[in-house]
Parts: sequence; C-alpha cells; structure tokens
Amino acid sequence: MSEQPQQPQTAAELEEFAMQQGLRLEERSTLSMLGSALVSFMRTKPLGAGGLILVVIWSVIAVGTVGSGGGWLGLGRYDSQDVFKIANANFADDKVANVLDGESADISNAELKELLLVPEVYGDLARESGVLDDMLAYVEGLIESGTLLTHLETLDPAQIEIRGGTIVDVDDLLATGTNTPLTTASLQGPSGKHWFGTDRAGHDLFSRVTEGARLSLYIGFFATLIGVVAGTAIGLIAGGLGGNIDLAINRLMDSIQAFPPIVLLLLLRSVTEPSALWVTLALSALAVAPVQRIVRGAVIALREMPFVEAARTLGATNARIMLMHILPNIVAPLIVIFSITIGAFILAEAALSFLGLGTLDVSWGKMIADGRQFIVQSPWTSLFAGLALTSLVFGFNVLGDALRDVFDPRLRGSR
Repeated sequence: MSEQPQQPQTAAELEEFAMQQGLRLEERSTLSMLGSALVSFMRTKPLGAGGLILVVIWSVIAVGTVGSGGGWLGLGRYDSQDVFKIANANFADDKVANVLDGESADISNAELKELLLVPEVYGDLARESGVLDDMLAYVEGLIESGTLLTHLETLDPAQIEIRGGTIVDVDDLLATGTNTPLTTASLQGPSGKHWFGTDRAGHDLFSRVTEGARLSLYIGFFATLIGVVAGTAIGLIAGGLGGNIDLAINRLMDSIQAFPPIVLLLLLRSVTEPSALWVTLALSALAVAPVQRIVRGAVIALREMPFVEAARTLGATNARIMLMHILPNIVAPLIVIFSITIGAFILAEAALSFLGLGTLDVSWGKMIADGRQFIVQSPWTSLFAGLALTSLVFGFNVLGDALRDVFDPRLRGSR
C-alpha cells in the first residue's frame, strides 16, 4: 500500500504544497472580501442597493450636521440664532422701506442716518425683544457701506423700486405695524436663501429636515438595538431551557402583546418626561416580544441538530451551546429583523411626534403636523419633511427585504 502524502498543516506548508502542484494561493483580506460581497449585493439586488444608498446618505447627513453651523458637512446652514438674525434683518428691511417711501433716490448718507437710526422706526416690539440694537447696527452698516438702496432693490422679493428718481416701497406687508420680526421670515417659499423654504415661525426648513434625520436615526437605531438584544436574550433562555421557564416567559410575552401598541405607548408616556430617551425605551419595549418569539422558534429548531448534540456530548454547558453554537446560526435573521424594525420605529417616532406625544426636539413628524394648516397655500411646510421620512423608511424596508433574500437560501435568486 502506497504511503499517503502528509497533508499541509500550517499556512507556510499549504503555500509550499500549492506551489509544488503549480497552484497559486489567492490572498484576500477581510476588507477585500467585504468589498466583493458588497459589489455582488449591489449587482444582484438593485432595489436593496438603492435602499442601502438612501440609508448611507441620511446617516452621513445625521452625523455630519452635528454641531453649530451645520457641522462638518455645513448642511444645516442656519441654527436657531441664525434664523432669528435672518428674521430680524428682514424685519428691519421692511421698516426701512416704509420710512423711505416717497424720498428722493439721491438721499445722502447723513439724511439716511437721521431718518433710519431712530429707535421709534422699529417700534416697541423690537426693543422688548432685545433686538433693537442689532437692527440699528445692521442698518448703520448698510448706510456706511453705501449699499442700503441697492440692498433693498435686489432683495427677493424687492423692498423698494426707484421710479422717476423717487423711492417707492413696493412691499406694504408691515404697513399696519402688526407684524413681528419673526413673522417677516414666516412661510417663505424655497429660494437660494432657504432651499426648502421656511415654516410659520420663520425657521429654515432645510436645516430642520437635516436635524430631524439625526433624531429619527438615533431613536430608530437604539430602540431597535435594545429591543433586539433583549428579545434575543429572552428567546435564547426560553428556547434553550424550555419547560416551566419557557412557559412563564411565553405568558409574559403574550401579556405584553395583548396591549395595543398605541395604548402601551400612551401608558409609558403618562409616567415619563417627553424626551428622546423615553421614546427610545418605549419603542424598544414593543420589539422585545416579536423578536423573542422568532429567536425562540429558531432555538427550538436548532437545539436538536447534530452539531448541537455533538457539543452536548462533549460536555458543553447550556450557556456555551446557546452562545457559541446556536446564536451564530441565527445572526442572519436577526440582521434582517434589525434593518426592517429600524424603519418601523422611525415611522412610529414620527407618528408619536405628529400626535404631540414625542420629544421636544426637531422631528419630522412634528414638522408635518405643524404644516398641516398651511398645506394648501404653503405645501413645502410639510412636503419636504414627509419626503425625507418616506425616503428613509423606504430605504430601510427595501434593504431589509434584500438582506432577507440574501441570507435565506430558499429565496436566493427568486427576485
């Protein structure tokens, strides 16, 4: 009987053996393999790839706009203080146009100062709001630079026109004196200054949409993470131990699921403060029972498999079997559950904010609710927040469907 060749044991021996056979080992790093898997996913699942791109874009926006002035991306171009400065400048422009109505276009800087650097021009409201000094400094700067009339003419919309050598106020919005510095920036349409327009309070909607992405992803991600981790742990315990423990856990999960989700959220809301933390915890509680049932079913199906029996024969404890042998085999469905649940929780957070039960932070749901009464005259007040919410939830949903197809052998190649 011929002696069998010794099999290579180490990487060096394997490489030497391959060279002797005229073969070449292909060295691939983990990063390279991940890249290949991503390219394959993008090619075979175009809809899922589109969802992944949407999720990545919104994630970059959420992270990149943290901080004043729009963060390192500079997308959130106006923070709250900037909005008030813009509103105050618009208010001052209107008041100046009212005063200059009928004056000669050849008016001197000295005459402009005499007319415009008077507190009474801007009213008691500006003084009471603490913005009078800023308005006077703003107007004085335009006068000193000699650009006041040009500035008022070229505004969008223009505040004045020069007709026959006379200044004409073409914007009588503040003629009654009932408006405030803030309302002058209210409900402006999309423009170069405000890409998505402004809401009824004069806030820049582009900034608020990008800021709302941060809250939605924060709550969606962490609520899902807490719910999936807790549900997985409870499911492993119930499915692994069985018996009375399994029965008790299942009855507890049944009692939780007996509550309609909105009733459970209202109950939790009644005993907590309106914050992102309570919304996250409340939503995570909704995910525990469904995840527990899925994990428990998977554990029951896997615990009788030959590889589990082999581990048990070798003396492995229940904890080791659950963590080292069964848990790695249910990671794929957990990834799918995670991706789909994030989208559902983002939608749930928006629904809570729409009903006034969410956080005090900027939220897409709250923006949609605030814009309802202006939806006919100023549709942008709700439109852009709704589109942002739809695109992000759609991205997570189609990404989850694509991942399910990839991880489930029975569905591979079916779509």
